Amino acid sequence: MFCTKCGAQIPDGAKFCTRCGASVADDARQVGGSLSMDDAQPVADPFADDVQAAAPPAEPSGVQAQPQSVRPQQQPTAQPTRPAPAHRAAHVAGAASDPVNHQAAQTSAPAAAEPAAVAPVEQGPAVNKKPGKKRRVIAVVAGLAIVAAIGGAVVVVPRLNVADAVTSGGKGAVACSVETRVVPKDKSGKKLSSYTAELVSVSGEGKSYRIRVKGDDGFAMSDFGKLPNKKYKMVITSGKGKKARAMTMKVDYSKNNADAKKSIDLTQSKAEAAKPVEQAVTKTANELFADKIKEYQKKYGEGEAVGPDENHYFGIKGLAFAKLIDFDGDGQDELMLGFSTEQATFENVADVVRAEVWAYKDGKIRKVYEPDVFVGRQEALAAFNIYTLNGKSMFVSYVLDGKEVKESDIPDFGASMPKTPFQYELKGFDGNTFKVVSGPGSYKDVFTDDVKTESDLVVYSEEEVSKTVATVSATLDQLKSGDKSDDSEQQASYEATTATQDVDFTGPAPGDALGRDETTHVTGTWTYPQVNGTGLGVTKFNQAMQQQVSDTLEKSKAAKADDDNSYVTMKYDSEVVSIEGSIVCVRTSVIGYTPAVRATPKTRSAFYDLKTGERVSLEDSLAQHSLSFDTLKGEAKAAIKIAKPDMSTFEAENNLNDDDNYTEDHFYFDGKGYVVIVDQGIFDMEAAGTYDLVAHPIDSSYSVGQDVTPSRN
Repeated sequence: MFCTKCGAQIPDGAKFCTRCGASVADDARQVGGSLSMDDAQPVADPFADDVQAAAPPAEPSGVQAQPQSVRPQQQPTAQPTRPAPAHRAAHVAGAASDPVNHQAAQTSAPAAAEPAAVAPVEQGPAVNKKPGKKRRVIAVVAGLAIVAAIGGAVVVVPRLNVADAVTSGGKGAVACSVETRVVPKDKSGKKLSSYTAELVSVSGEGKSYRIRVKGDDGFAMSDFGKLPNKKYKMVITSGKGKKARAMTMKVDYSKNNADAKKSIDLTQSKAEAAKPVEQAVTKTANELFADKIKEYQKKYGEGEAVGPDENHYFGIKGLAFAKLIDFDGDGQDELMLGFSTEQATFENVADVVRAEVWAYKDGKIRKVYEPDVFVGRQEALAAFNIYTLNGKSMFVSYVLDGKEVKESDIPDFGASMPKTPFQYELKGFDGNTFKVVSGPGSYKDVFTDDVKTESDLVVYSEEEVSKTVATVSATLDQLKSGDKSDDSEQQASYEATTATQDVDFTGPAPGDALGRDETTHVTGTWTYPQVNGTGLGVTKFNQAMQQQVSDTLEKSKAAKADDDNSYVTMKYDSEVVSIEGSIVCVRTSVIGYTPAVRATPKTRSAFYDLKTGERVSLEDSLAQHSLSFDTLKGEAKAAIKIAKPDMSTFEAENNLNDDDNYTEDHFYFDGKGYVVIVDQGIFDMEAAGTYDLVAHPIDSSYSVGQDVTPSRN
């Protein structure tokens, strides 16, 4: 039986509890029997909050503890019983932790079974036993340890992860290196988890660099790739639509700057949080110039040559001219545009043809000048001249009665003895406006020997107009390619060099030597390209170039006079003409012959990927400039017509439209543009040698149809 006061197990029939001394005989008789272990039910521990860390007592063998959620079963007529305290219920459930009744629990515990019905027992107040002294000591020690740990974290953690706090939109530039890490936060200090980060050159030169970031641990400057050392504006944009917001920070970047900040917490200022994204984003000069070209193409139409009628020269329609020119010599190009507001004809050419100069400053472009356009008097002809003086480009203007006027306002302009007393001026750009640098004065006074003349916008014949119109796409390509200096670090891993091979052999004679000599002695030095760099692809490329020379030499030595498949190479010159990213372009020029046939020159090209050393197609190169092969072939035909305006034979016309003359190995990229190789005699039967003609210019020094054959330059 058990004591109804403290719950201790006591001998059957005992009148007093051997543990607490309470009288139990009357209570036991009152309920009609003794309380056995089968009658006991586990109850919730009222001291659970005080002793949560205490481990539960072990169960004696043969006893199964009942879950706390089980309520004791009662007789229908029984009065509700008051459950015993849980720390006593442990003994009731057969716990062996009680040193007094431990033996009794072991000997009298029945096997686990359905709990028996409990007779109603009128219990006294529950015993509120407090945790022992030992437990209190342990709790105090544990509490002190926790406080110490928290205090250590508060003191130590900030010292281990120190970040410089920066508020966005500041005027000063923050020094950053390749190792600098930036963690953007919104105005409330919450880390951003999805955003774009962009670096735009403060000067406006070169291209911008953009990354997309996911996660709230920020980004490193190294994530942008290889950056030129310069000052940038960093723009971080998050959100969409009307909720889109941006923050900015000026960056003074130097890759290995030891004094640069290692970690930056960039918090959005309240001022920038209130601004729309458009006010934060800064475009480069190249991007803004490209936008202006596209705007004018949409507004006035893309440039084309238009013939008013058979009695007049060609005019222009739409945006017909674009060129980047550094007028003030500060290293930042200005953009010059030539266009017609409507189709230019003989009657309206003076009114519809326009020219403009746009300049970049402080993240914006503005129109700084409208140069005068020369207008033909008897045809739909419009042109303007650009002059150079002391290395700077400038325009001519006209002065009549002390005022600047247009050429078309001078009645007898162009006459050998003009009666109108006008004067000339040369105007140059000072970074803000175009100002007079020479004149006013007579033609002889202004146009001294130091002044050079270059005609650019020329609207005269169909070929000339087509040549002018081609400058628009070429300038767009130049703007997309960005500042070449930005790629210098990436290109630095590859450097083109030249290797040589001395040759000395005897082969069958060419056709023009037969009858005099049956053989010919070939001696000389052949050249072929090599690339300095690392990686298996570079090694493979170098081996391929060496093998080509070796194969060409062996084939020449094995040539036979009666074999039409034989070929003797007398001269071999091969060189790298460009390396763009990992794509290298090789131009190979040879002079050779099939025995019994006259020796002729031949030039071919090939593209290789230095990452793999494998040969790639021309289109892999064109893709870097958003060009298609079909477009390039069309431009090549236009270039040939400009270079060969007198081509009139039926055979030449057929050759012009024969795609066999425009295979991939007839084109190469030399860094300034795409060049088409015209074989000897294809379009000019009297020509000796091949022609390299610019088909698609990218650099401003190139123009469509320009002859850039190395042997003639």
